[in-house]
Amino acid sequence: MPTCIRLQHVPFADVTGSRSGGQMKQLQHQLVRFFAFTILAMAVACCLAYLLLLSGGDHPYLIACVAAAIGAALLAFAGRPRGEPGLHQFADTVGNAIDAIMIGAAETSYFVDSVKQKVELDVRTASDIADSSAQNAVMTEKIAANAERAAKVAAGVRVESVAARAEVDQGLRRINKAREEAQGASSTMLSLQDKSKRITGFTEAISDISARTNLLALNAAIEAARAGEHGRGFAVVAGEVRQLAQRTKEASDEISVMVREINEQSEKAARGMSSLAAGVTEAARNVESVHASLSHIEESSGESEDAIGQIARASREHVETTQLIADAIEQIRDSMLSTNVELPRATQSAMALAERAEAIAGALGESSVATPHDEIRETAQRAAREVGKLFEQAIASGRITREALFDRHYRPIPNTNPPKHNTKFDAFTDKVLPDLQEGVLAALPHLAYAGAVDNNGYFPTHNKKFSQPLTGDYATDMVNNRTKRIFSDRTGKRCGSNTKAFLLQTYKRDTGEVMHDLSVPIHVDGKHWGGFRIGYRSSNHA
Repeated sequence: MPTCIRLQHVPFADVTGSRSGGQMKQLQHQLVRFFAFTILAMAVACCLAYLLLLSGGDHPYLIACVAAAIGAALLAFAGRPRGEPGLHQFADTVGNAIDAIMIGAAETSYFVDSVKQKVELDVRTASDIADSSAQNAVMTEKIAANAERAAKVAAGVRVESVAARAEVDQGLRRINKAREEAQGASSTMLSLQDKSKRITGFTEAISDISARTNLLALNAAIEAARAGEHGRGFAVVAGEVRQLAQRTKEASDEISVMVREINEQSEKAARGMSSLAAGVTEAARNVESVHASLSHIEESSGESEDAIGQIARASREHVETTQLIADAIEQIRDSMLSTNVELPRATQSAMALAERAEAIAGALGESSVATPHDEIRETAQRAAREVGKLFEQAIASGRITREALFDRHYRPIPNTNPPKHNTKFDAFTDKVLPDLQEGVLAALPHLAYAGAVDNNGYFPTHNKKFSQPLTGDYATDMVNNRTKRIFSDRTGKRCGSNTKAFLLQTYKRDTGEVMHDLSVPIHVDGKHWGGFRIGYRSSNHA
């Protein structure tokens, strides 16, 4: 550090009394520049170290050496006179390094925000999965309980079917026996009916014999009467025979009636026994079908009992597995929640790093050292002054009142998405700002946008390319119609609320582009109105 060595050899008395006025001024400049560059070197070194800690780099000693080298170089140049060669070149290098820090902070912040969004989505997904797993566990527990109850019911059905089959077996044996008895009785009745028919034949023969005997007895009595006394005994015999024949006929008739009745009853009984035998046979077939069904039920109940038992066991295992999964997901969700809590701190750290880099860039910009952003800064300063003058002249001429110009009551414009707003001054700015703003874009074609915003980030009149007709499509209007919107993001809010000489911010778009946003305060009759912001792509970002 040659500057420090040179200063150490200057006696205090010489500094205070023996030096000429010019030498004293030169020495004072060197001291001021020395301390300024020393502070700058320390800030750069701290920023690099902070960026290293934030990014979790694998080469801390290398980064520390780079920081030390930059610090040493800054200290070395601190003692150089303003006109010495290399100072501006080195200032450019420092400016580029600061840009790199700002870009790194912007990318880190963008990355952390992206990760935070993904983590939040993952947390919600994990919560949904955990809830679903818990519900599945409850449902599976119910399924297992129902399966166990069903298994018990199936076992009961199987036991009852076995008992029922045993009873049906016994009933089937009884029915078969009854069928056999009915068939035997039917055969007996048929045999009895046949015998009755034979008896009827006998009685008919007896009746015929008795009729003939009666006729013979009648003839004998007639002949005995003709014989007179000699035939009297024969007549008596003939009368007795006649009476016997008559009684035989009567008995035969009674027997015929009885046999006929027996035959009729036998026929009825035979028909009944035949019908009974047929019914018993049909009942036997039905019982045999019931027996087969019960056998099938018994077999199916056994299979169902086994299958339901397997379902119950599998459900129990599924409950345990689901619970393990739910517990694991709970742990993952808790870890994600913890990560989600820590991520904003990383974002805040990145923002703090960016603000430190912005402060260094601001200090360089306010110094006489040239930086890559000087042209944009000077353009923004001129534009801010011109906007302030336009507003002051309009108030003076009565085109708009001070109250209207500083109106901060934002009235939503119906049916706009993203939402847009009207104020008491946006119709006025639509008339006076386009020429000035479009002139800035025409002078520097590489600019992305340039325009005035109020102190709340409200963009009353945007550039023409961002004021295309509304289409109703959110994605299209989000890009092509950005006028009359309140930009409440960190960059947008700070553009209008900043009151320092200028504010240089760096951020990363959703498209991956790294952008610089440089804004300068706008004052109207000494009162802060907002800022003039210019956006442009970073030249250091690949």
